[in-house]
Amino acid sequence: MTATQSLPFTYFDSDALELADRFEAWRESIAPVFDVTPLSDDNGEDFRSIVEAYHLGELMAGSVWTQPQNFQQARRSARTDHILVQVHRTGGYQGELGGTETRVREGYVSVIDLAQPLETVGGETDIVNILIPRDYLSETLATPEGLHGLVLPPERGAFLGDYLQALMRRLPSLSQGEAPEVARITRDMIAACMRADAEAQERVRPQLAAVARTRVKRYIEAKLAAPDLTPETICADLGLSRSSLYRLFDSEGGVARFIQDRRLARIRASLQDPEEPRSIGALAEAYGFRSRAHFSRSFRALFDLSPQDLRQQSRQVPSGSQEDQGDLRHWIDLLGL
Repeated sequence: MTATQSLPFTYFDSDALELADRFEAWRESIAPVFDVTPLSDDNGEDFRSIVEAYHLGELMAGSVWTQPQNFQQARRSARTDHILVQVHRTGGYQGELGGTETRVREGYVSVIDLAQPLETVGGETDIVNILIPRDYLSETLATPEGLHGLVLPPERGAFLGDYLQALMRRLPSLSQGEAPEVARITRDMIAACMRADAEAQERVRPQLAAVARTRVKRYIEAKLAAPDLTPETICADLGLSRSSLYRLFDSEGGVARFIQDRRLARIRASLQDPEEPRSIGALAEAYGFRSRAHFSRSFRALFDLSPQDLRQQSRQVPSGSQEDQGDLRHWIDLLGL
């Protein structure tokens, strides 16, 4: 091959295969990068995907059009020591990358470290892919593994996205002699655009976690009496993964413990209300405690007295400042402070 020859090129179109073989062929072709499965039980029937890719020596660039499916981390291979930069011309995905909840939409640029965990669901998408060896990117970016899950919306990623789409249009006419310089420019462009955003996202990560935790706590407070308040329903309604939800409540003993403690606090506030007509058993059942013994043990462990003693003490308060203090405790309990 000479420097003037065209770049090595590969093309895949599932329409060239029998209907029953299309998804398996796609799965096999993408296996070095992702482990994919169909979204439904039809085993990928009527599935279609189109891939074109060019080899620039140090990196690979291409485009993929594909239909909805599940994506997971691939089995260990040479490809998993690569960084994947994607420009989402249409479509997107949502899921978890390295323990971080991630959502990507049309126009976004995203980064995946193929050596790190991921579990996402993608819709119908048209994507530009740049696959870069970790060592090659490390020449200009000291810690490329910190990019995993980095997402640039259009207002921040438009410059890089426009460049990579322009690169795709140029690749069919690019010669092998030009490839090394184009690969270097592309690598440096990606490193320059990603470095500042990675550092900025790391700085705001604690604040983002605090916002997410507050959002979940408000949801829980609104649903305390709902019998179906579980980690599963929280994840489904708020678009969180289980691991992300659990991580938000690590410091509070877990989300299930937090829910139970808030329900006990709500019951305590009701028991301190002299106008509350429900019995202790009815209150316990209203807030999800099916076992009276379990409720009593949990209540005593949290508040160091039994629910019966608390109700009796509350009804014995005569008047004045002590009653005002009881009212304050009541509101504090309701507010979750």
